[in-house]
Amino acid sequence: MSTLPRHEKPRPHYANGLCEMHYRQERRKKPECKAADCKARLKPAHSRQGYCRMHEHLLLKEPLRKPEAIDRTLDNFLAGITPTLSGLPGLFGCWPWTGRRNKVALGSSGEPVGYGVISIGNHDWLAHRYSYGNFIGGHRNGLTLDHVCRNSLCVRPDHLMPMTQRRNSELEHRRALDDPEAVLRDLAKIPEMRMETMLWAMLNGLPISRATPGGKPFAYGLDGEPFNHRSGPAEFPAVAELFRT
Repeated sequence: MSTLPRHEKPRPHYANGLCEMHYRQERRKKPECKAADCKARLKPAHSRQGYCRMHEHLLLKEPLRKPEAIDRTLDNFLAGITPTLSGLPGLFGCWPWTGRRNKVALGSSGEPVGYGVISIGNHDWLAHRYSYGNFIGGHRNGLTLDHVCRNSLCVRPDHLMPMTQRRNSELEHRRALDDPEAVLRDLAKIPEMRMETMLWAMLNGLPISRATPGGKPFAYGLDGEPFNHRSGPAEFPAVAELFRT
């Protein structure tokens, strides 16, 4: 019979190199999310100013921010976008970010890599995370936002989909050889933006319509130019649906 003290006896691995007992002890030391009725424990890398991923979008809205500050941030966000109908961004209807970004290096294709950055209340946000939080809301803790359009500088909210980091990496590898029509089929599975978001985008010259594989590029819907609005699914698809054989 073992004579080791209870705390020295080997226990099954649980997470972060700790057994279940010590993992739960460490977890209880972490602060809770500030949102009402949310008991999520915060990790520094997956939380912002005391809020979890599900509730960090509350930092962008009233009552935590004043209306004039909200409008000023939205104006700054719009100023950082330069839409184009040439090349893939035009084909996919992306909102390409041309403002400040966290990396300025060029990828193998010669395109800028990294993510856009926007300052909000003396704090830096990734521009695509601001867009998703402002126009859609939060997402489940432990997930990251995938650019289904393959453009890391795109900040269009309905080009983003929450998923695990592992799935995100797997999809990124698979999309390296994808053709544009395959990406369009994936984008068509994501819910449309809210009507108020589409109206704001249309009035500011941003693409809002959906293209179809083999069809024409996105229309702006400005100056009387017609655009075809097609309702998307009500909820995000299962991540497995974005895998193609």
